[in-house]
Amino acid sequence: MSTQNTRAVPIRTIIMILISAAIILAAIGVHGLVTRNDDPQAALNAQEAKLKAAAAETTAAPAAKPTVCLLAVARAPLADATDRLTKAGVTVQPETEVWPNRPAAPRATTVYFSEGGEADAKTVASALPGSTTAARPAALEACAGVLAVAVVKK
Repeated sequence: MSTQNTRAVPIRTIIMILISAAIILAAIGVHGLVTRNDDPQAALNAQEAKLKAAAAETTAAPAAKPTVCLLAVARAPLADATDRLTKAGVTVQPETEVWPNRPAAPRATTVYFSEGGEADAKTVASALPGSTTAARPAALEACAGVLAVAVVKK
């Protein structure tokens, strides 16, 4: 009777599996080195172009501040909003309007923007705490051509 465990995996088998795994990993590494197509000079040129673009962007003239028109929703006072926007450097049109019957009035102070004016609307909304931005409804004809700020009582 033999004292050797016949169910155990022979050491030779384990060694062969480890050698096979090492050969496969080495082949993958060599393949990665051979097929890679990085050009260090191109990467350097791209990084320099990014730095030049960033430098040109910072030296460019500052963007113009947006112009807004204030709409009083349910007779909301506009003085606080006017002060905050003026301090933020936003141009506020002197004439104010009242929110029309349609579309439905917003429940919070909202900056309405036309196509392409979302960035300006976010700038204006940042000056008014608790305000949101939204695309201008088609039925909102007041304040045509500028950002419309519907001011709601707090």
